[in-house]
Amino acid sequence: MIRRRIGSLFIVLFFLAVLTGGIIYDDLSASSEDDPYQAIKLLNETIHQVSDKYVDSIPSDSLYLRALNGMLLSLDPYSQLLTPKDYEDLQIHTQGNYEGLGIRIDIVDQVLTVISPIEGTPAYKAGLLPGDRIVAVDGTPTKGWSEERAVQELRGPRGSEVTLSIAREGLQEPLDVPIERQPISLSSVPYAFMLQEGIGYVRFTQFSEHGRDEIREAVRDLEKQGMRSLVLDLRDNPGGLLDQAIEVTDLFLPRGAEIVATRGRMSESDRVYNARDNDDFSVHPMIVLVNRASASASEIVSGALQDHDRALLVGQTTWGKGLVQSLFPLDDGYFLKLTTARYFTPSGRSIQRDETLGIDFNAVVWPWTPEEAPLDADGNPLSSQDIPDSLVFQTDMGRTVYGGGGVMPDVVVRASEIAEVSRDLLQEIFVENAFFSFAVRFRAAHPSIPRDYRPDAAVLEEFRAYLREVKEIDFSDEAFDSESDYINDFLRYTLISQYHGEGEARQAVLSADLPLAKAVDLLSEADTLADLFRLARLEREAAADRAAQSTASAEAPATAGTPQ
Repeated sequence: MIRRRIGSLFIVLFFLAVLTGGIIYDDLSASSEDDPYQAIKLLNETIHQVSDKYVDSIPSDSLYLRALNGMLLSLDPYSQLLTPKDYEDLQIHTQGNYEGLGIRIDIVDQVLTVISPIEGTPAYKAGLLPGDRIVAVDGTPTKGWSEERAVQELRGPRGSEVTLSIAREGLQEPLDVPIERQPISLSSVPYAFMLQEGIGYVRFTQFSEHGRDEIREAVRDLEKQGMRSLVLDLRDNPGGLLDQAIEVTDLFLPRGAEIVATRGRMSESDRVYNARDNDDFSVHPMIVLVNRASASASEIVSGALQDHDRALLVGQTTWGKGLVQSLFPLDDGYFLKLTTARYFTPSGRSIQRDETLGIDFNAVVWPWTPEEAPLDADGNPLSSQDIPDSLVFQTDMGRTVYGGGGVMPDVVVRASEIAEVSRDLLQEIFVENAFFSFAVRFRAAHPSIPRDYRPDAAVLEEFRAYLREVKEIDFSDEAFDSESDYINDFLRYTLISQYHGEGEARQAVLSADLPLAKAVDLLSEADTLADLFRLARLEREAAADRAAQSTASAEAPATAGTPQ
């Protein structure tokens, strides 16, 4: 019984929490606060009634688990009850290690599919390719498997063997591939390279126990290649453990510099973390790329480097997750992941999105024009002067930065706009995994392509026909042509990734990656960090002038010659 696993005290905590809302609060809040045992009794009675009389049969253990998860969800989006399997997955994410084959998989067209083998792993050495369909595992058909079932079947102790039956484009019959499981280490830095002379690039995708060492090794290698300035790409990095964020930030700050502070109800939650090592890379002008999927530990790194004027931030406002979770072991392998503190950047900013402000700071592009302005709680557009003083902070050099929701970049680069006529088409292309599946078919017919490959008009037309005839997507030529440049760029990226890996593909389509291209432009003109900040200031002043001109144009009275 789940009650035995978690203990009666946890039930009390649950029920006191759920009594804070709804009709139950109105009727019973006073008595339940005075008598928690009455709350436990009411909980048990309710679950028994649901278990006995609900239209569908639901085991009472499941109902207790749902009640617990509902209670935690009402606290914040990040507190949760971890099952033993959840905890195992969390350990893999934070440690970067597991035992298995070394393949990234997904369900594509309802078939278990290899997205990519990880270089150097058993799957890579066995010759698995992106797009290979795993139709059976040890003779058991995979039809109908979920991704979770596939992970469970493919992972296993080192030295054990599994046979994958692979269906591949160009082969008439499935190919049986025996693979011996081995320890797998997931890289936090999947690739790093020189963008151009003097400018290095490091892609940092996840915080793990090896993240600090991998970044250090990558930067040292780029220095040997003549790197004088650095782009650290934190886009789409969802974060990780607090200590991992501190270790990564420590690489770029001098000893003693504050990295982050945490504050909570427990005395041990109130701490200030400072850089400890002198092994830093503070000599390089540096740009950090962020977007709205950069969260948690990524925001600790970017916020600290921005506050200490160590790096220029380019991209979009980050997600806004400024809460610290702690793990508490429960019975039978369960864990409670509970928010215990908030974290603050060195200037004092709380990165957590503050919903009570009535302002969606996560959507702010600073400075904004009247057409781009976020709305207040009443739905009225805000002016650029409407940010409260409590959300205005200063960096070490006196530059203005803002709190209230994520980390705002110093230079905003928005994604290119998509024409309304093509929006449904592009959505359908991605839902159908059309770029990926076309690349798999293309590879079967073309054994190799150069690293700087560019699809020609014939390949683009072949892709257009593939969407209609194979994927059966209904679209107009107008919709396709309106985004042909974007489609061509993404097709090029996917094809080069298929043959040469994601790192090569990113280099090849640099001009189509607007934030990265902006970073290269800025670093090409800047010999020092001071130069970078000067260029950023000029960018903001130009944006402010455009905003002022837009405002003036919107407010100007119509003249006799103005068409209405």
